[in-house]
Amino acid sequence: MIYLLGSIGSGKTSLTKMLSEDMKVPAYYEDINNGLIKGMLEDFYSAGEESRKEVAGMLQVAFLTYRYKQLKRAVTEKNSIMDSSLLSDSIMENNLLKRGEISKGAHNVYTDLNQTMQGNVNALPFNGLPDLVIFLDISKENEIKAIEARGRDIEDITKDPELVEYYGSVNQAYKNFHKGYIGNMIKIDRDKTDFVNNVEDRIKVLDAIEEKLVEIGRLTEAEFKMIKNRRQFINEGI
Repeated sequence: MIYLLGSIGSGKTSLTKMLSEDMKVPAYYEDINNGLIKGMLEDFYSAGEESRKEVAGMLQVAFLTYRYKQLKRAVTEKNSIMDSSLLSDSIMENNLLKRGEISKGAHNVYTDLNQTMQGNVNALPFNGLPDLVIFLDISKENEIKAIEARGRDIEDITKDPELVEYYGSVNQAYKNFHKGYIGNMIKIDRDKTDFVNNVEDRIKVLDAIEEKLVEIGRLTEAEFKMIKNRRQFINEGI
C-alpha cells in the first residue's frame, strides 16, 4: 500500500497516475465530483471561513466514507496507490479543528468513525499504516501557483483572497505531519522537481520510489529491473 501525501496542488494525482502506469498496479483517486461530496465541497468554499464552519464536519465524514470504501478494495491488492487516504483525511480534519472551523463535537464523531473504519480494515492484511508514504513538499508560493494553474472555480483566490491563508494552513499541516512521521517515507521537493513536465525528473522520482520499495521488500530486484526496461522501451518509442 502506497500513500501520496501533500498539500493542495502538490501533484499527488499526477504522480499517482505515473507510478501506477510505471508499476502496472491499481490506483485510487480522489473524486471531487462524487455525488456524496460535490455539493458539500462547493458549499465548503462558497463563503470563506463561515461556510467552512457550517459544512466542514459533514464534508469530512463524506470524504472519510468515500476513502474507506476505496481502502477496503486497495488493501487486497499488492502495491496499490492512493492519492488520498484516511491518513490525509485526518490531517485535513485536524487542521480544520485547529483553525476553529470544525466543532469539537463534530471532531469527536469524525475521530470515532475514522478509528472504527481503521479497525475494520485492520482485520484484513493491513496494520493501519501504508508500506510507503510519498510526501510531496511544496512551498506555499508554488502551492498557490499550482492551484491557480489547475483552474478549479471553487478554489479561485481572486473570488476569495482569504483562501490564500487557508491553503497556507493546509500546506503547514502536511509539513508538520512529515516532521513527526516515523514510518517509511520518501520526500520529494516539488519546488526543485517537475516530474509532470520534465522527463529526467520523472525518471529520477520513479526510480527513487521503486528503489525504496525494493529496500522495504515490496518489490524484488527482478521486478524493478523489468519496470525500468519497460519504461526505457516506452521512452524510446519501441
